[in-house]
Amino acid sequence: MGAPAVFPFRTKLTVLGALLTIVPLTALGYALMSKASETVRTMTREYQLSVAGDLSRTIESELGEAENGLEAVGRVLTNIDLPEPVAIQLAINLVAAHEAIDHVGVYALNGELVDVIREASAQAVKPPEQLSEAIRETAATENVVTGAAVPAEAGPRVLLVLPIRTANAITGFVGSLVSLQRVQQRVEQLAIERFEGLPGSLFVIDDDMRILAHSLVDRSRELASARGAGALEGVETDRFAGAMVKSGEYVESDGTEMVGTVSGLQTRPWAIVTQIPRDFAYASVDTMRRVVFVVSLIAIIIALMVAFAVARQITRPIQQLSTFADDLAARRFDRRVTVNTRDELAVLGDVLSSAAADLQASEVRIREEEAIRRDLRRYLDADLVDRVVRREQDMQLGGERREISVLFADVVAFTPIADSLAAEETVGLLNELFTILTEIVFRYEGTVDKFIGDSVMAIWGAPQLQPDHAARAIAAAEDMMRWLEAGNQGWRQKFGVTVELAIGINSGHAVVGNVGSETRMQYTAIGDVVNVAARLESIARPQQILVTHSTKASAGDDFQYAALGPRQLVGRRDPVKLFEVRL
Repeated sequence: MGAPAVFPFRTKLTVLGALLTIVPLTALGYALMSKASETVRTMTREYQLSVAGDLSRTIESELGEAENGLEAVGRVLTNIDLPEPVAIQLAINLVAAHEAIDHVGVYALNGELVDVIREASAQAVKPPEQLSEAIRETAATENVVTGAAVPAEAGPRVLLVLPIRTANAITGFVGSLVSLQRVQQRVEQLAIERFEGLPGSLFVIDDDMRILAHSLVDRSRELASARGAGALEGVETDRFAGAMVKSGEYVESDGTEMVGTVSGLQTRPWAIVTQIPRDFAYASVDTMRRVVFVVSLIAIIIALMVAFAVARQITRPIQQLSTFADDLAARRFDRRVTVNTRDELAVLGDVLSSAAADLQASEVRIREEEAIRRDLRRYLDADLVDRVVRREQDMQLGGERREISVLFADVVAFTPIADSLAAEETVGLLNELFTILTEIVFRYEGTVDKFIGDSVMAIWGAPQLQPDHAARAIAAAEDMMRWLEAGNQGWRQKFGVTVELAIGINSGHAVVGNVGSETRMQYTAIGDVVNVAARLESIARPQQILVTHSTKASAGDDFQYAALGPRQLVGRRDPVKLFEVRL
């Protein structure tokens, strides 16, 4: 803590207030009003842009959902693995499942309408019988095209067209007249919430200046033209490119002064127009102008002189503190500030310098702790390291009984592979293999227990409880096998070898905890469940995943199994019922 202020800052301000003059007060009032006016203009523009951004997200969400539905229907219809009746039924189900589309038109490569998949509620909707060449070319190059809007009973609909691709070749198109009813509802809602329901305060137009959605619903129902409106005067539709096309003040034909903004959408040839009366937008400025005038007049009468020297004396330490605050913001914690004013600012300077010293020491400690944590993660499981650092992990020898799943993955015929490679290449191959296997285990929130030669042991269900530990273990094993196909392509080129894995998984109760001595311990699992998993890995064929009945029962039916019957395992009296996981 610094010494108490000898000459309080409040006393200095009292002296300064008594010495104010007319000129600085007048300048202050003028500057304040100019700044306030500019701030209100900026805030009005930013506010209108935020409303436009909100509406833009609604439009993109609605049409993006429709595009996803069209793309899904196209994929189903071109899936050669599905019988035609099944594909058509799936397409019908997809149309019913997507709220954004109620029908899909299927077009041939020449743009001719082949068939229409529709819901019962969309019987009156008539998609175009022929797609123009321009629409087909744009869809082929841009992958999606937004066509012209057409009037409909419930409000305008806009044409969306996507290409159908088979083996990277375009074989046709899918399209839908997407309803803009939800966009219209959002426009009405935003006009009420953001602009107090002012008529004509918010609307959406297309590149023909037709109104697609309007705060007055009747304006959009018939796609009325907005051409000639004050906000759109001088606006070229080819400038609709995801940016603010125009913002400012203008006068309507009835003489009303308005403040408006025109914003183009990112991916559609449309624009959003927001406009409100100038008196409504700048009401706070007019009120502030009157208040400032009255306050300034009173202050001018009271103030007699301006003490420039006192003001300068006050400004200097504030500037010092401001510069020091910038240093702190830039994390230059080795800097210090000295304020020799013997008031509260001096006390503040001392406190800030003390805070900088504390921050500097804290940052050093944080860097050291993070470096230690990174080093520990090279030897221990990351989750276990974090639990130890947070003091959540019991460091006493011993363990607790848990239901877990244990996975052993071993490189089949590793000895011939090692004999064909130099020692450095063998280590490099194992490191690459173990790196990926470890990442897969971590992806499914497992714990790598240990590496044993050319095999790895991982567990699920400890140290964190995981009710789905068996499903996680099998899913990780499947990922290991799938990844191995890609990994072997690189290893054949790099080392000239092909790696195959044998994987065994077992689930059951085991004791998990710290095993070893008070000076050197390891977090591991011990029990028959571990031994059985190791036995399964030893009898598994290359690229085979073997699991026990307990693992299959715990994992559920999300995986495909092939029953192998009971097998007699080494070291066990009773046979064990085994299953192979089919990829």
